[in-house]
Amino acid sequence: MVIEIREIQPEDYAVVGDLTLRAYDTAKVIHGEYRDWLANPAERLDECTALWVAEVDDRVVGTLTHVRPGDHGWEHQPGAGDCGFRVLAVDPEVEGAGVGAALVEHVIERARRDGCHRMVITSMEFMTRAHGIYERRGFVRRPDLDVSYPSGIGLVYTLDLTEGAVSLFPPPGAVPAEPPWFEDVVHERDLL
Repeated sequence: MVIEIREIQPEDYAVVGDLTLRAYDTAKVIHGEYRDWLANPAERLDECTALWVAEVDDRVVGTLTHVRPGDHGWEHQPGAGDCGFRVLAVDPEVEGAGVGAALVEHVIERARRDGCHRMVITSMEFMTRAHGIYERRGFVRRPDLDVSYPSGIGLVYTLDLTEGAVSLFPPPGAVPAEPPWFEDVVHERDLL
């Protein structure tokens, strides 16, 4: 199977919104405003660095939202990293065929080309299949950065993209008894 990665186009919005919801629903059904946001890639595009889609035989089968500090979609604490991604979703019909891995490899390569030093991501605790993709690519769990969301705990992973990343970002800190609430983390980020 040949997987091609490209930037999203307006004609992809409906397909990407649908496949994102179907992918998330295989792990846990999300309700409310966040579900509406997941279904609307045009809104995500307005608040991110890039929104990538994966195609197989001219059919969109996956998506990933690339973010950097300063993007409204950046959800991490200050100093955690200088790039990341969100909303990795693969059409359940092709799950396990390498689409998710190809999207992650693409965004890592792009981040390195853009001069980023550390990638930081959050993955909900119930998204265990995705955790394997991240860990096989060298991402390291950072429980000191975990965040509480209405749907559960967001597990944070980081990946150093350069040898100098260790000196550019704070080392792991104490793991709190309970992860902070996501709105508090976003508020701290917005104060900078």
